Formats: sequence, structure tokens, C-alpha cells
Amino acid sequence: MIETLKIRNFKSIKEMQINCGSVTLLVGTNSSGKSSVIQGLLFVAQNMEKPCGLNGDLMSLGSFEENRCVYADEKEITFTIWDGEHKVDIALLRKLGEEPSLRIEGLNQKEWPDRYSGLNYKKRAFQYLSCHRVGPLNVYQKNMSMEDVIGTDGQYAIAFLNKHSIDVLESGLCKGNVDYTLLGQVNWWLSYITDTEISTEEIRGTDLVKASYTMHDARQIRPANIGSGISYLVSILIICLSSPQGAVIALENPEIHLHPSAQAKLCEFFYFISATGRQLFIETHSDHIFNGFRAGIAAEEMEKDKIKIQFISLNREHVSQAMEVQIGRMGRIENQTKDLFDQFDLDLNKMIGLRGKKNGANPK
Repeated sequence: MIETLKIRNFKSIKEMQINCGSVTLLVGTNSSGKSSVIQGLLFVAQNMEKPCGLNGDLMSLGSFEENRCVYADEKEITFTIWDGEHKVDIALLRKLGEEPSLRIEGLNQKEWPDRYSGLNYKKRAFQYLSCHRVGPLNVYQKNMSMEDVIGTDGQYAIAFLNKHSIDVLESGLCKGNVDYTLLGQVNWWLSYITDTEISTEEIRGTDLVKASYTMHDARQIRPANIGSGISYLVSILIICLSSPQGAVIALENPEIHLHPSAQAKLCEFFYFISATGRQLFIETHSDHIFNGFRAGIAAEEMEKDKIKIQFISLNREHVSQAMEVQIGRMGRIENQTKDLFDQFDLDLNKMIGLRGKKNGANPK
């Protein structure tokens, strides 16, 4: 498991250390550096087997100069991973008049794919689902390459589910006592979170697969007619349940189009997955996701030490900084700070007339 991720000289990050847990939740304001932390993982993962720098299968960010922190004088971008025993530095270095080159220190390039196998996306050990993931469609494309991947936008998730629907999962991943297949467990969680179930069907003679849903007594409901949030949720369930033990899973905005109660239940799913030997990095703007983990800790349904919540913000010099959120008794935030999901309290104060003085006027 990754215990520490350090990033230097990347975008708005001059130097940042992220202490990681079984679940690492990245929260903060827009353009503060949350995505840059996820991209640090993507950089490492896409450079494991073949050096490609900032532009590869998982992300394509452009030139070295576009991504180098303008507030730093260094001529290299560095990502450091520590797993509790070994440290590896992966640096992208640019010398004057030369193209950027990749440097790996701590382990040689033949050793570190084995050491950090959870970041090997070629073997499906590293899973990434972007915020641009595919929503409801009438038909879904198969992945016709030799690689059995789901895709960074989840574009092959439905086809993957159709192909692997009867695969039997390890016992630790299974809920209920009836169906231990991938489809059965996807439907267990889909039913628990949104009261729906999915079925898939290959369209014979084509490279396409279609999906339909069951809700209550209604069957064969098209994805477009069931609600967008469910389609976005399905790809998350498929990726997490099909990943191998030791996998690292990075998810952006899992809350898209989901009702608050569904978001809270999704937190239970994430913690369940993390307890099976998989590590999750989750970027979110949702206070319901944030509070779902707080509630789990408060109810002693989740171990506090397994969950790291990192609040990413910009300081006065417009440089990204990370603060580890401390959760105390009854889910209390021990180090509350500005913009850490405080908007509800600010709005509530307005509604009950506690806005305070503004421009010298008394509150109404």
C-alpha cells in the first residue's frame, strides 16, 4: 500500500506530501490541486513499463513547461512514493536545449513494476475513472483490443460486465449469500444504493453491448430512462469489484448525479472495498461523501486510521498546500478551516439572521 505520496514542482504544487490511507479522500476548492494529486498517481502508473512522461494512455498534459510549477526554480518535476519499506523517485528532468528525460531513483526500472504492482494498469492493478466518464447510452462499445481494460472514462465498463458477468469473485468481495459472480455483486450494491438492478446483452453481429435496468416492478428500462446517476454509479461498482487484490483505484467525483442518500451508501461501498486489500484515492466536491466517512467513523463502523482526508487549498502565494483533516469524537472536525465544507453553516447563519455586519449595516 502507498503510505506517502510526495509531489514537487508540478502545476500549482511547489512541494506537497500526502499521507495515504486505505481510503484517501481529496477535498478542497476548485483549481486548488486535488486533480494534480491524482495526476501524480497517473504519471507513475503510465510510466511503469514504457517511459512516456506526461503524455500517455492515462493522461495527456502537454509540455514540460506547461506543467512545471511557475513558483519554483527547479528544472524537474518529481513524484515520490513510499510504501513503508521502499522509496522510489520518478522525476521528469529538462536540461537546456534538450527534450525532457525520465529518471527513476530508489529502484531500477525492471524492479519497480513488481514492487509497486498495484500501480500497473496494464495488468488492471491500477484503475482510474475520470470525471468525464460515460453516462447513459443506448449501446456501449466493446473493447476490441487485446487488453481487457475498462477505460479511463468507463467506456468499456458495460461490455466488461457482459463479458465477465459470471466470473466468481473472491469471498471477501461478496455480500449476501446467493450470487457470488461479478454481475451478482454489482447488482447487490446497485440494489442497496439505488434500488435497481442491471442486465446486459451482446448485440449479435456487432461490436456493441446494450444494458437495461429493473426498478421495482418495471423491467427492461433503457439507461436514458432510469436516471443518469445510476449509469455513472455502475462503472464505479464494476471497476472496484473486478480489480485484483493490491490494486490502487483512483476515482474522480463519484457523486455525479447521485442523491445524497445514495452518496452516503456509496461511502459504505468504498470502505468495504478498501477492507479487502484494495487502496482508493477519491477526489470529491461532495459534503455528503465527506460526511459519509465522518458518520462511519463516529458510529465506529469505519476505522479512523484507515481513512485519510486531505484538504487541498491555495495559500496566499497561490501555491497548493495539503492539510490532513482530523476527525474526533462524534465525527467532529478538530481542525476546521475556511472552505472545508463550511458553506452549509454559512447559509444557515444567513437564514437565521446571523450574517453579521456588512458594509457597516446591521443584519436584518
